[in-house]
This record gives sequence, structure tokens and C-alpha cells, in this order.
Amino acid sequence: MIIDTLHIHNLRNISLAKIQLHPRFNFFFGENGSGKTSLLESIYLLSTGHSFRTREISPLVQIEKNELTVFCKSTTEETISIQKSLHQSTKVLINKNPCYSSSELAFLLPCQLFYQDIFEIIDAGPSVRRTILDWGLFHVEPNYHQLWKDYRRVLKQRNSLLRQNGTAAQFLPWDTMLVTLANKLHQIRENYFKELQQSFSLWLKKLTSIECSIHYFKGWSKRNSQRTLEEVLQEQFESDRLRQYTQSGPHNADILFETHPPRAKLTLSRGQQKIILIALKLAQAHLISKECIYLLDDIAAEMDMTHLSRLFDAINELPGQFIITALNINNLPALLLSQNHKVFHVIQGQIS
Repeated sequence: MIIDTLHIHNLRNISLAKIQLHPRFNFFFGENGSGKTSLLESIYLLSTGHSFRTREISPLVQIEKNELTVFCKSTTEETISIQKSLHQSTKVLINKNPCYSSSELAFLLPCQLFYQDIFEIIDAGPSVRRTILDWGLFHVEPNYHQLWKDYRRVLKQRNSLLRQNGTAAQFLPWDTMLVTLANKLHQIRENYFKELQQSFSLWLKKLTSIECSIHYFKGWSKRNSQRTLEEVLQEQFESDRLRQYTQSGPHNADILFETHPPRAKLTLSRGQQKIILIALKLAQAHLISKECIYLLDDIAAEMDMTHLSRLFDAINELPGQFIITALNINNLPALLLSQNHKVFHVIQGQIS
């Protein structure tokens, strides 16, 4: 889905904005705090139902207002609208019909976000990196979302039994279901990750000379990949009971980064880390068949002009729509600005 028109009402410092977007490249320039990131936030709301900066509603709604509204119409006349209120439940419409599932939004309007928290992929724990797997598989494997929900339901039941100090007989059926679902999840993830590895290698070479590879950890038996989850659950049973949660399984999967030479990771600058993570996200988007919307916030930060030029040469090969923010037009390579694009200026919530 490519956005043609975007309407924003009472979102942070944006009182009212009606924007006609270019189907390829859109550049938004302005000072810090002018509303550039809020613009990206509005599109992300339409894609996910929530903000990438907060899960609370009150910081999103403009001061002294009770609700915000964001609406978009695609180049194929499809529409999405979302209304968030301080006093009522969130209302979402797709083509004027009520929508009650965020997965419907994500399927219709896939977005890849490049925000300052991109470093969390490296700095934070495995749960953040698992979202990379989940996002990619949601868009390429039709059965993945339901399979993951089924696994989480069984895992929740097993953890409940651990807290209740359940008997071995009570655990048996849940462990059997957990192992069956876990193996299916692992197989799907492993197959997807092989493609992601190849795509990542391709995109990294386009962006930089840094050597880095990614590896998939399934969530159990890191040192001995031949051990089954059933064996691990049996061995960890008393430990699980003591901790009152299941330590091993797909819910503990991870993506591991390996630089070459190995200790180079310790000396990578933030700009170099950013390039690696951008390559990973572009590699993901390359694998999905639908056109994606790319939200790039302050993309020039921590990157030199050489890497910026290589980045924009690379993204010009990708289909989809790009929404790019920067402090000023001089932060971006002239080559990119020669492409099909629109330029917008953002001043204190006013977009022109």
C-alpha cells in the first residue's frame, strides 16, 4: 500500500495537516522538536495501532485536546483511519469498516521504521531481536502469526502450572503440545533465516565494507544443537519449577551478530552499528512481496556522507515509499534529491 494523502489532527504539536505524498521519496526538513518525528509517528500509528515512542495515549494527544485522528488514502483508494481518545476506546477503520486487529493494519500497511532506538537491536535483550523474526515471518509466512499465538497460549498454561507447583502428570499434555508447536516454529524460522542471512549479506555489501554476519539461535541447546526441546524441558524441570517460568523454547530465540575479525564489534562506532542494522532491516523488506513504507527519522545522524550516499544508492533499488526526515536539505546527498520526490518543511507543527 502506497499512501497518497495523509491527514493528521491533534497529534502532539501537529494541530492539522493535510499532505499529498509522493509515491517514492518524501523529504521533511525542520529543526528538532518541529514535528518531523510526529509525522512519522502518525504513519506508524496507521500501520500498528500504536506509537513507536510510547504505548500511552495522553502524550500523543495535543495539549488541551481530547482525541487525535490520523487518516490515509492509498493510491488504490484504500483508506485507514485511527482515532485515539483520552476517554474512549481506540477506533480503527479500514475502508470505513471497523477493524479490531492490529495484524490487519500491519498486513495492509507494512512499515519499516528507522528511528534512534534502532540501536536497541544490538544493545537490548533477545526480545527486541525476536521482533525482527516476527515482523519478517508475519509478512512472508501466512500461518506464522496463528502458530505463534498457539505456542504462547500453551506456554502461558505451562508457566501457570509451574507457579502452582503442578504434578508431572499435569505437565505431560502441555509439554507435548509445547514441543510440537515449538518444532514447527523453529522450522519456519530456520527456513526464513537462511534467506535473511543471504539478503543481509547482499545489502551489507551495498552499504559498507564492514564484515558482519548474523546467526539464529532457536531458543534451546545453544552449545549442543542436537538436543531436543523435550530433553531440555525434562532436564530443566526442577529449575523451571524453582524460577516459575519456562526457560527454554522459541520464546527465547535470538539473532546473534558476529563481526570479522570477531573482536571488531567492540570497536564499531555508532555510525557503523547503524549501517549494519539498516542493512538488516532493508534485507527484511527485500524478502516480502508487498510494497513497504520506510520511515527514516533523522537518517543523517551519526553517518558520514560516503555511507549516506551508498545508502541512498541502495534504497533507490527498492520498491516502496520513503518518508525521510532531516534537519536540513544539506544533510542529504544531492544524488538522492535528483530522484522523483517531494520536499516539505516542518515548522512548529506546520507542514508545507
